[in-house]
This record gives sequence, structure tokens and C-alpha cells, in this order.
Amino acid sequence: MAIVQKIQYNSENKYFVGFLQNMLDESSLNGSVSQNKNEIVLTIDETDEKALATFGELTSTYLPHSLFLGEIKTTQENISINRSKIVSTNYDISLCARCLESLQDPSSQDYLNDALLCNHYSNSPIDNTPDYNTFTPNFSEGSTLLVVDPTKISDLFIITKDEHQALFSIEKPTIKVTIKDEELKELTGKKFINIKSTYNMKSTLAAINAKDSELSYIFFNDLNPSKVVVVQKNISIVRDSKFSKKLENLNEDKVLNRFLNIVQETPNTKNAIGANLSVKNGISFTVLNEVANKKVINFEEFNLKEVLLQMLNDPIRNKLIKNYAAKFPHKYEDLKSNDYDVYGTLCVLLDLDVKNFESLSDKALEFHGNGGLKIDMNFNDDGFDYSSLLGSVISFKLADVDTHYLAYSIFEAYGDMTISTLNQLKKKFKIDNFVMMGDMFENSIIYSRILSKFQLSNPFFSKDIAFDD
Repeated sequence: MAIVQKIQYNSENKYFVGFLQNMLDESSLNGSVSQNKNEIVLTIDETDEKALATFGELTSTYLPHSLFLGEIKTTQENISINRSKIVSTNYDISLCARCLESLQDPSSQDYLNDALLCNHYSNSPIDNTPDYNTFTPNFSEGSTLLVVDPTKISDLFIITKDEHQALFSIEKPTIKVTIKDEELKELTGKKFINIKSTYNMKSTLAAINAKDSELSYIFFNDLNPSKVVVVQKNISIVRDSKFSKKLENLNEDKVLNRFLNIVQETPNTKNAIGANLSVKNGISFTVLNEVANKKVINFEEFNLKEVLLQMLNDPIRNKLIKNYAAKFPHKYEDLKSNDYDVYGTLCVLLDLDVKNFESLSDKALEFHGNGGLKIDMNFNDDGFDYSSLLGSVISFKLADVDTHYLAYSIFEAYGDMTISTLNQLKKKFKIDNFVMMGDMFENSIIYSRILSKFQLSNPFFSKDIAFDD
């Protein structure tokens, strides 16, 4: 009899199946492993108890967790086994547990060997990708925290089990977590921070040196981030160039190209409606059908001076602007004197120190209640009506609404606007295949809102293609 495990694996990367092959070989167990698109099949002979025990010990000790792992189904079948010989290409993943063990063991010949290359996933190792990041105990705005001592994680941060697994997966992505430690809050001036565990040789050696100096964390400005968000058991890649699926060239427009690539993963590859909520590439809604693939709604680029002029020329909003200028003269001068994007402008209105999307998003995450204020997200003949959005926020600011509640309401409104727009496009084009993408989904409020309020429409979030550039 054979034990057969069918493992859902939401990637075509070969390193995980390579680890399994390496362990089969080392244990001399009669077994095979194969990968076909999003499924790995592991078949092992249960009659060789000694080899089976060795394989079990290897997998429990050294088999890494992966972001792409899904459900595992185990059966017993009376089938013959043809031994496999998987050969994996090299990937820009972290050192495996066995390499880390050798690197940190003073009795090992590879102790602190910065030339050590991992060959434990049936690969032929090549030189590591150069890492130009620099590590320091000093925090600066925009820094990512490198976890030096994993045993201190629960002392430093509020982190879920799924976030913990993602953080220490073989892919080692960056995730944003809530800071628990008061000293770290004071040092950074933040309540939320991007963190990453050691992801290559350079970061591992930096962490070893820092731990010897009794530090629990150090900082670096990540020059090539791999960002992941965990929302309601969903693990999604926001941006990455290391382990996510590489895009095929299906369209010259990068938004449409990403949309078409993600559509290929859905049950219906011929018809789809897409929502692209992107800080970098703007907000747009796309449609693919038998006729064409195009953006049917595209938010115009925000121009603060033009929007302020529109508001001043509107009888109702003119009064609103004057009341705001009277109550917050310095903020109004700031708006008139600078060319902020829409998120920076909202940060000024909410009196936030840092004026960008991340700052606004972090403030929104401070609110832990349910149900936000009604923020206007309207369209006019020219497209999205930015003046109604700003006017709505100004009204609540004049009413002294709590800042974190107002920020939360803005992101909830973005989610509701997306759902409303998708429903209208569904009615117009008679399509019910919905694709979500864009780095604004890094904000869990938008993500959760669409998961809960749009659940019956089964919106598709890719598991192996990054949401954005």
C-alpha cells in the first residue's frame, strides 16, 4: 500500500517540490513527487518503516512553510510507485532551516560562512543575488524592521498565526503588523510597522551580529520589497519580483496586461470585469469580453489646485472651504501651497504628519469598530468627483469627528464605491467574473469590505500574481 498526499500549491514554482524530492532521496524512501500546475502529489511506500520514519523526521524538522501551501488530502491506495527525480531551478528564496543550522553551529564547517549556498531543494546552487540593503539599529521614516530574535515576536507585535506563518515562510515576505512594545512605539513614532524576517545570507549575518549585541531588531530601507497582506485567511502578494508568477506580455498597457494575466487563472478566461485600485497606477475598471479588452472607467489624475478652484466656484462648497480656512488657516495655506496627490491631500485635511497613502492607511487601521461615516464617492460628467470627496471629508472635519474614524470611513467608502461600480458594470455587460488587483488592497479595510459585502459575487484575488508593480 502507498500513502498518497495531494497538496494544493498555488504556484508553479518548483522549490517546494524540490525540498520534498531532496528528503525522499536522503531517506532512501521508495516514493515519488510530482507537480502539475497548482497541485503537488506525494506518493510514498508505507511498508519501509525505517525509511518512512527518517523521511517523517526530515519533513517535520526541515520542510519549510510556503506562502502558496493550501489544503492537503491524504489517502491510502494500492498502486505501484515509480521513483521521481525532480530537478529544481534556483530561486531567490531565503536560506532553508538546514542552512541556518549549519551557519549558526560553531562546530559546523559552514559556521558564519558567507559563501554558503542552499542546495537542499534538488537544485544546483549559483551565486546569490546581490543585496544592497544596509542594516542599522537606527530607525528612519520608511524603514522596514528586520526581526533579529524570533522568540521576541509576541512581545514586540500583535501578530496572528497566519501572519506569523507568512513572516517565517521560505519566501520571507514583508508584512505590516501592530506594534505592541511601548519602547518600539516611542522609537518609531508608529503604531504599525513593516517587518521582515531574515531573507538571505547578508540579512542573516546582520541579525546574528545584532543578536550578539543583545538587539531584538534592526532596521533597513528595503530596496526590493516583497509585500504580502493577510486578510481573513487570505494571503495575497501586493508587490514582488522574487517568487510571484511572472507576467506574460498580453497587452502593452501594464494595467490591462496584469488584468489579462490574472483572468487566465479564473474559471472564465473569456469574460471578466476588473477593479484596479492602485496608488501608483491610478484607479480604473476594466472589461474583457468577445469584443475587446479595455478600461471602461479610468479615474482622472488628481490635481489639487484644479479641485480647490472647482470647490471655490461652487456656491455650497465655497462656503465649506471658507469655514475650513477660518478654522484651520495653516492647513488651508498648506493645501494652496503644495501639489499633493489625493492621499496626501486627505492627510492634510486629517492633520497627519506624513502625507501619503501609507500614513492615511495606518491611521484608518487604528479604528476597530464597525460601520463608518457616509463619505461621498460620486461621479460626474468628467469622471470621479474629487471635490465631493474632499467636501465630504471637510464637513466631518469641521464637525470634529475623530481622525481615525474619519480615515476608516474613507477606506470603507473606497470599498463601497468599488462594489457599486462593479455591480453597475455587471448589469451593463452581463459578466459575473470579477478580478481584483492594485496595491490599495494592502489596506485590510478595503479588502475586508469587498470580501464581506461582495461575497456572493465571488471576487477573485490572485494567489500567485502580485496585485501591483
